[in-house]
Amino acid sequence: MSGEDHTNYQRPLFWAIILLGLVLFVKCEPALTTPETDTANTASKYKTSNVVIVVIDGPRFRETWGDPSKRHIPFFANELAAVGIHHNRFYNCGATYTTSGHAAITTGSYQWMANDGSEIPYYPSIFQLWLKESRMSSSKALVVTSKQKLGVLADCVSPALRGKFNPMVAVADREDRETLSTALELMKQFQPRITLIHFRGPDLYGHANEWSSYLQSIEETDNYSYQIWRFLQQDPFYKDVTTMMVTNDHGRHNNNVRDGFVSHGDFCEGCMHINFFATGPDFHSNLVINKPRQSVDIAPTIAELMGFKHQTFTGSVMWELIK
Repeated sequence: MSGEDHTNYQRPLFWAIILLGLVLFVKCEPALTTPETDTANTASKYKTSNVVIVVIDGPRFRETWGDPSKRHIPFFANELAAVGIHHNRFYNCGATYTTSGHAAITTGSYQWMANDGSEIPYYPSIFQLWLKESRMSSSKALVVTSKQKLGVLADCVSPALRGKFNPMVAVADREDRETLSTALELMKQFQPRITLIHFRGPDLYGHANEWSSYLQSIEETDNYSYQIWRFLQQDPFYKDVTTMMVTNDHGRHNNNVRDGFVSHGDFCEGCMHINFFATGPDFHSNLVINKPRQSVDIAPTIAELMGFKHQTFTGSVMWELIK
């Protein structure tokens, strides 16, 4: 047999060996997709069927969880701490303004946005991603706010989802007590599965340079957060299957920075250091965590609990919360 004939004779055997090797490699190689980027089939792992996010606009860490006495957050300190987790080192590492801070929470990515409500987020939100995958009606995701401009959280610029799978919104410039009432009524009526509730008080009175009203609004939103939690424990639809997260969009300047508590918007410690509290059927309880985390980690954690896919999040799942 000639050399050429010998080569032709062995070529099918050569490719058969290569093909067999590839099959074995694919079979034995672990999946390259991590739990943080593929959550389509994980919902059944968890008891959580609903998520409520409460965003308290603009209190400083030093007047809330950072105060050893916690005198302005008595409901969190005395009632909720025992049933949930507080992250002691939680930060907004992006733009420390209202719209950008909220977009980091709802899209899992930092982005600089106009702060007047004239610009929608580029990336899709947890509301759109979940509604798309679940195929539920828009009323099953809800955004209720005390600032009209936060209606921008309902949509995104991304061409694939712009104007699609938008949540129900109830946004207005109003008192926080009205927002609380509106949110609870809509939750009773429509039973949304993912809800964001925003309270403006601390930010409003901070900008007004009204120190006593600023502190009072922190105490009021502490109370409102507790009322939401109590509702979730008593309502048959939400009881025992709902995770609640409470955080801030941004903090405020510390006393030695610019005009102190009156404003915010840079990368100082006071503006970046925010609160994060979580409680739910899949989470540890009575725990304080010192691992550094960021606003953009909230959306991936919700996606993990609710079992929907995401490709645009830059944050990661807060596995330390989960039992």
